[in-house]
Amino acid sequence: MSDSWLVLLPPLLVLFSAFVTKNITMALGLGILSAGLIAANGSLIDSLSLILDHTVHQFSDPDNLYLCGFVISIGILVMLFNHSGATIALANIIAKKLKTTRSVKTASVLLSCLLFIDDYINCLTVGHIMRPVTDRLKIPRAKLAYLLDSMTAPVAVIAPISSWAGAIVSQLDQSGVNLHCNSDQLIAADPYTVYLAAIPFIFYSFITIFSIWLIIYKELSFGLMHKHEQTALVTGNLFAGKTPLVVPTDSHVKLENCSLWDFIVPIVTLFSTIILGILYQGDYCLFGGHQAELLTIFKQKYNIFPILFTAGIAALAAGFIMGYLRQKIDRAHTIMIFKQGFKIMGLALTIIGLSWIFGALLRDNLQTGIFLANNLLGHLNLIYLPAMIFIVTAIISAATGNSWGALAIIIPITIPMVISLLKLTTPAAANSVYLLLPSLGAIFSGAAAGGHVSPISDTTVMSANSSGSYLLDHIKTQILYASPAIIATIIAFLVAGILMHKPIWEITTASLSIGILLCGIILLLLNKLYKSKN
Repeated sequence: MSDSWLVLLPPLLVLFSAFVTKNITMALGLGILSAGLIAANGSLIDSLSLILDHTVHQFSDPDNLYLCGFVISIGILVMLFNHSGATIALANIIAKKLKTTRSVKTASVLLSCLLFIDDYINCLTVGHIMRPVTDRLKIPRAKLAYLLDSMTAPVAVIAPISSWAGAIVSQLDQSGVNLHCNSDQLIAADPYTVYLAAIPFIFYSFITIFSIWLIIYKELSFGLMHKHEQTALVTGNLFAGKTPLVVPTDSHVKLENCSLWDFIVPIVTLFSTIILGILYQGDYCLFGGHQAELLTIFKQKYNIFPILFTAGIAALAAGFIMGYLRQKIDRAHTIMIFKQGFKIMGLALTIIGLSWIFGALLRDNLQTGIFLANNLLGHLNLIYLPAMIFIVTAIISAATGNSWGALAIIIPITIPMVISLLKLTTPAAANSVYLLLPSLGAIFSGAAAGGHVSPISDTTVMSANSSGSYLLDHIKTQILYASPAIIATIIAFLVAGILMHKPIWEITTASLSIGILLCGIILLLLNKLYKSKN
């Protein structure tokens, strides 16, 4: 049904109703119902049946169940940290070292960079660690949520060893970029090598990371975020005057009982299990497999979701063993910790589940992504192609709330389209498809950018939950701060299109330099204009 403009109505309805009603679950519910009705040609019975089918399918998908289990395990682990005093111990160490708001914001960004391996781990962990510190220095929750969310996907997508790298390489392989020498092969190249070559073209990541550092260093503040920061500074209210969100904590924990080991042991267990899980799935020789090259293992396809779930359970086990051995928890405390862990992740899981159903309806029934791609990318001057691919991917990512879903939609469309536009025979050599790397960089950039402006993005929801911010406040404040980076990225890809026949280093250097410069100018102007009016 990708030939009708009606397929755009559900995502637009979700965006509109989310801002009007300030209730994201209601907005998603309306989006699901409208998408079902359109897909079923107005039949209420058929639409409800379709929605039920998608619900059953999404919640019986093993990967989705693994993700739910991982999210819950992280919630329980966070409550364990609070009860054992691990969070207090870490926060106190950070607080002793960092005395200014700038240094604390910098620390949160650096911590996000260290958790590059997966964006879910990043946004779920950093907020709970940094929140006590930012609260002490009167940094509003919306600002913390922005710092978390802005560093998740942009960092993960340019990290050669990450869950994003695995997903991208898998999509490239399935879309015809491989060495299989069969009828489905479109470009004869190793997909991981192609991904590595495309990293310098992921302009949005580099421009966004630059913008965050500039905002922190120059202490830029404008728009609704400025209201949050001023209210926090003057009144101590971290929610722009709203009723503070209550986050479950254990205030009875005494400072002398707090130990950093209660944090270090579970976190080391978490990341060690992830690394070992990837090696095991990758058939590493130490586990009885045949693969001896570590880099080869990390670049091939692996399923991150069961690995994350297993790592979450292992981290919980390590944390509870530490708690029992150090006599910090007992049976009653364990039950309470599990209940609180489920509670803090309840809303996030609800929204993520609704987003799955909505995204499936858009992808499988309405084919919204294909409609956008066919109508916006069909007849273009090649100069504008990378910029348009970025815009379309960002729209799809924002509308569906799923960055990886946007990758799955656009990559299989873009690769054959580029080959066709260049009039190449298949399988083509990678170096002959000179638009390939800018186009892939545009896709990866758009997938990350769309998640930053989407009210239904999973990382948006998780970042708001982890930081203890109101979801709508996070969405509203982040959009204005992300917009300069998005605008600058569009210009950077226009420059890349103009210079498409130049050497790669010239294209990336010129495009990124112009994009970063433009982003900085826009941010400084917004800050100056806002202060002059107020």
